[in-house]
Amino acid sequence: MRVLLAGSGSSRHAAEIAAHWWRRWGTEAEAHPATELADRARPFSTRARDGGRSPALVAVTQSGATGSILRLLDAAAAAGVRRVVVTNEADSEAAKRADLTLATCAGPERAIPATKSFTAALAALRILGLDWAEATGTLSAEGRRVADRDLGAIPRTLDPGPGWAGSIAEFAARWPGGPWFFLGDGSLRPLASEGALKMLETAAVPALALPSGELAHGPRALLGPTTPVVVLSERAEPTPGERRSLAAARDAGAPLLRFSEHEPGTDPSAGPVPITLALPHTLGIALAPFLAAPVLQLLALHAGLRRGRKVDAPEGLRKAVNDD
Repeated sequence: MRVLLAGSGSSRHAAEIAAHWWRRWGTEAEAHPATELADRARPFSTRARDGGRSPALVAVTQSGATGSILRLLDAAAAAGVRRVVVTNEADSEAAKRADLTLATCAGPERAIPATKSFTAALAALRILGLDWAEATGTLSAEGRRVADRDLGAIPRTLDPGPGWAGSIAEFAARWPGGPWFFLGDGSLRPLASEGALKMLETAAVPALALPSGELAHGPRALLGPTTPVVVLSERAEPTPGERRSLAAARDAGAPLLRFSEHEPGTDPSAGPVPITLALPHTLGIALAPFLAAPVLQLLALHAGLRRGRKVDAPEGLRKAVNDD
């Protein structure tokens, strides 16, 4: 069965990351912006190869009150489509309109919007995807066992180690005005978009998410000593596209932060990188979002503080943040 995952903002990025996981386990999964899907005349049309069956909908919403998600759930109900909702609010309107609700119950947000609720949604979507794949026979029992083991290891690896928090704070505070560039490919591209969104929401500075190789093209004209570049790498060895972008950033004197699968201080790319954050070798790159998301959130937090922003209650985001 085809699965449509939908969300807005951070929830859309969580859905996009989850779609990468689900496809890896054999499920035909697509991620869409909730607004785009809800505005279609026939968002749940069937295809011949689906045997006349409608797709299932997995709606991701931190607050459970996102207007486009509610419209999409109503359209799904009218079309007879199965509805699953992943939300932080068990009693929300979205939860009431679902056939199945996965309530993460991560607690009310009190800082940058969708911090703990973002990683909680990722965990819920990963478990749901594993259950789905196992039930439909596209994932073996051994594959499920390995995936469960890896997921269980995440809490023990979330502490990035001594020096990271200070390095992140210093990196963000030195260049709070931007524009910031966030680069990522594959399953990390949605995370690059999440980093840019957090910077926009919290620090109110220009931020752009790009595929890793595209910084060396048009955006290169904006690079300079005050334009930080954050590179989210899927492997230790930079891809050719990453090498071009890293070279462009260095030529322009842009500050660099690279998150990849290697030990700090052993960056294999040419030239020094001011800050390198390493993914623990015990985890696969598919689990990098759980470790990189807090780094991106801290960057936005410290950039916002440096600019004197109200990071606990960003303008226009009252729905997502508890001010009590």
